[in-house]
Amino acid sequence: MDKHSGEAAFKHALDDMGIQLSSSSFEHAFARMKRVADLTGEVSAIQVRAIVDEVVTGTEILQGVAESFR
Repeated sequence: MDKHSGEAAFKHALDDMGIQLSSSSFEHAFARMKRVADLTGEVSAIQVRAIVDEVVTGTEILQGVAESFR
């Protein structure tokens, strides 16, 4: 996924991983994915899982990680 990926692509990626989120959690995860993609250019499947974990647990897992990819 990259910074140009839309909600449908993000939903498809989550579906492929077997992840289902509420509408609110999806919106938060999508917004977080876009922020990470803006910093890194691309978001891996591992980062998508971390983003979902962040949203579900409320703990920022990727803090500082995105900056290290610049």
